[in-house]
Amino acid sequence: MKRPLCKWAARGLLCCAASLVLMGSGTEAWAGSFTVSPVRIELSPQRPLGSLTITNDGTEPVTIDAKAMAWTQQAGEDRHEETRELIVTPPVFTLEPRASQVVRIGLRRPPDRERELAYRVFLTENAPPPTATSTGVAMTLRLSVPIFIRPVAPPVARLDWSASPGSPDELKLQAVNVGNLHVQVADLRLLSDGQLIGRISNPAYVLPDQTRVWTVKLDKPWRPDAGPIQLEGFSDAGDVKVSVPLR
Repeated sequence: MKRPLCKWAARGLLCCAASLVLMGSGTEAWAGSFTVSPVRIELSPQRPLGSLTITNDGTEPVTIDAKAMAWTQQAGEDRHEETRELIVTPPVFTLEPRASQVVRIGLRRPPDRERELAYRVFLTENAPPPTATSTGVAMTLRLSVPIFIRPVAPPVARLDWSASPGSPDELKLQAVNVGNLHVQVADLRLLSDGQLIGRISNPAYVLPDQTRVWTVKLDKPWRPDAGPIQLEGFSDAGDVKVSVPLR
């Protein structure tokens, strides 16, 4: 059964659908605070519009820039480029303390017929200008929210897994997305003969037609002739529980 990753917090899983970055600039010691909901948006040909609600949790006014970026992956690394395919309005706004702003999001182009489109909306806080008495470093907050556009074709979420030996205490785990939707995985556990030998805790996305490779530090010695490795964990396409072939 498909479940949002955020609902697994009780199992010790940290939801990171919206990523957070603190950026240092200027000379003033200052940091604001805002939150965004929801932390991910999925649109479709039947639901072409969505919205985010941004709330200022701080005690000072904050000005926020909202920018849409096309999201791709290359060799397991995320790539972001400015795009006009996604409309985000308003693009700049100021929030008083405890105030909220609704940001509308819509697709300017038709959905792809065959596979999901991926974007991120970056919400960046503008630091106040430095003053003559400023000291230290100004810290500004940036959140990025994934935006997925489902294809016209029937949606399929599927990862093909494999593993290969690395050094004596390492194993390379590979996931190939052979579906036409993203898959987000988290809290992956590798077992041999029922014993836990390695773990990947950090959540990660694998976009359609992309491959992601993890180098797993093993907790216990493992030999390639010890039999198949079992992989267990969670994904937003359902629980992961597969026997991983060795390459």
